[in-house]
This record gives sequence, C-alpha cells and structure tokens, in this order.
Amino acid sequence: MPLYPESVARCQHIKINGTQCGSPALRDEKYCYFHMRWALKSMEIDESRQRERWNMTLALPEDADSIQMGLGEVIRLMMTRQVDHRTAALTLYALQTASANLKHTSFEPQPTMVVIDRESVERRPIGATAWSAVAGCEYDEMEDSRTGNGSNEKFAVRFDEGEYCRWPNTPVSENERLLPGESHEGRYIRLQKQKGLEPDASLLSNGI
Repeated sequence: MPLYPESVARCQHIKINGTQCGSPALRDEKYCYFHMRWALKSMEIDESRQRERWNMTLALPEDADSIQMGLGEVIRLMMTRQVDHRTAALTLYALQTASANLKHTSFEPQPTMVVIDRESVERRPIGATAWSAVAGCEYDEMEDSRTGNGSNEKFAVRFDEGEYCRWPNTPVSENERLLPGESHEGRYIRLQKQKGLEPDASLLSNGI
C-alpha cells in the first residue's frame, strides 16, 4: 500500500547513480520544484554554450556521486586538452565547495514538505506541510511537543469537507479545532488555559 496518495506524482529526475528523485513532482509537471528550476537553468546554459562554442557538461552537484562524476569529467577534459587550466582550476574549486556544502544541504526533504502546487502556498499557515499524505486532506498541521500534548503529533486538515482529521485519519475532538475567526496562536492559548498551563512566551513570540 503506498504511503502517499497516488494522485501525487513522483519527480522523474534520475540521479547520476541511476536512482530516482524521491520528492513529489509539481502538479501537472514531470519534475519537483527543485529539479524543474535546475532544468530551466540548464537550458539557459546550453543556449549560451552554443553561442560560445564551449563544451563542458557537469551533472547537478546534488550528492557525493554527482560531484565525483564531475571531478572525473574535469580530469578527462584536462587530459585531452579540451579545457584551459584556468577554467579547470575554477571548476575544481567549485566542486570542492560543493563537496564541503553537502552536509548542510537537504535536496530531498520529507515529501509532504515539498511544494507541489504553487497556487496553494498562500493558504498554508506556519507549521503546516505543503500537502497531506491523507487522501482528501489539504495539508498536515504539525503540532510541536512543546505545546503541551507530549508528542510530535500530526493533524491533517480537510478543507473541502470542512473537517479535521487526526493522523492517520481519526477524528479530532471538537475542542481542538480552530474556532471561527480563531488563529493558531489563539487556539494554543485557549487549549493551554483549559489544561491549567501558562502559554509558552517563546512560542508566541516566534509564531505558531
């Protein structure tokens, strides 16, 4: 049984090692947001290269495998004298920088955090996922354990039916739902007071 709705397509980008990107594709597109932007940039570079008669093709430096393949390509071009030393040196420095940055990058975050519909972005509150793994729900609302419920609990919000569902698809109590006109911050304060707890000022100042 799939973990995510079948209506959410997978990015068709294939990495240098032959594995497929694990992020969801943009709606009605072949690639995820990241690889779609890279494809557009690659087209711009190809057009410029045709004008300048310059020939060097490096894979997207998104992991150690692609950086290693890029290094091999630069070595090949140097050995066959198809690239000048200055260009090769700058390219090797760029690959070294990319390698050092690997531990700080996240090209494949949790799938539900990746935007698949740019038109829905304005409807996502802080702390919500981009879409929901629950079929029929619009997004998942992440409840932080610091808010007093004792666990990192996930809620899925179903807008089309005006209902909330607790992950994985069990009802949320009436008391925990947002009241008409109530903000997420207001709900947090209300629930904390009902539990006899003081709202965490740091959470309120950082936004919930």
